[in-house]
Amino acid sequence: MPGRHPYASAAYAQALSGHGRPVEVAPWDGFVIARPIDGAGLEDAMGPYPRTPLPPRADLAGGLETLAAAGFVSITLVPDPLAAPGEDALRAVFDLCRPFKTHVLVDRAAGPYAPSKHHRERIRRGRRRCRVELVSLGERLDDWRRLYAGLVARHAISGPARFPDRYFETLARMPDMVALAAFVDATLAAMTIWFEHDGVAVSHLTAANDLGYANGASFALNDAAIEHFAAADVIDLGGSAGAGDDHADGLFQFKRGFGNAETRAFLCGTALDPAGYKRLTARRCAGNYFPAYRG
Repeated sequence: MPGRHPYASAAYAQALSGHGRPVEVAPWDGFVIARPIDGAGLEDAMGPYPRTPLPPRADLAGGLETLAAAGFVSITLVPDPLAAPGEDALRAVFDLCRPFKTHVLVDRAAGPYAPSKHHRERIRRGRRRCRVELVSLGERLDDWRRLYAGLVARHAISGPARFPDRYFETLARMPDMVALAAFVDATLAAMTIWFEHDGVAVSHLTAANDLGYANGASFALNDAAIEHFAAADVIDLGGSAGAGDDHADGLFQFKRGFGNAETRAFLCGTALDPAGYKRLTARRCAGNYFPAYRG
């Protein structure tokens, strides 16, 4: 029997504590992050970034009751599409349940790994120019922080993906984490971080520098990671950049070239304190954003 999913562990929740206070939700066998609501003296909760693993038989209503009893105004989360109750079960419990992102998969049940012609050419080029190897994230933390800082600057990343300092130190100690690096000659060009749990490998984060972009390091890294996780039933490459589901997005197209299947994740949310939610929303509201007072 596998233990908790890495994203549901106490260690991972603590790694995200720069965004708020970790709170255990026993009916969901995991944690959420409590966030103060500016100027209101109240808190709401969000699922861990980038997704919340809810066991297939999780007591969804019981989790909401636990959070409401703790005084939270609302909860927002993205259930892991590969480790959660189905869409009907989510819609039956959450006030909000709308399509969020399409995840690209390499699903062994759907057929063998077969990248597109375009990607095969880029993979060959990247593998020819780059040397890929398994590395210790702990020993490469400074290198990784520089690569990720470059990614943050390049794409103006904000919000949950702008991680607190201790975050990567915690990842480096997690037993389900795997890191690979690409080198051009002896110079680091890119790194990627993955998790594997219960037959599913998940691409967590990848970052490259200018040398990596120029030499196809990300193509080489993804191909090497898929090869490394050959025994996994499913490899989840994730979806498009940002908060939308843009299939024309360059990152999505990059991932799609490796995949042979897709699945959809949903954004779920509930106003746990309807009266408090209404008061906050009347003061500050932004379209269909949830929770509206944070828009």
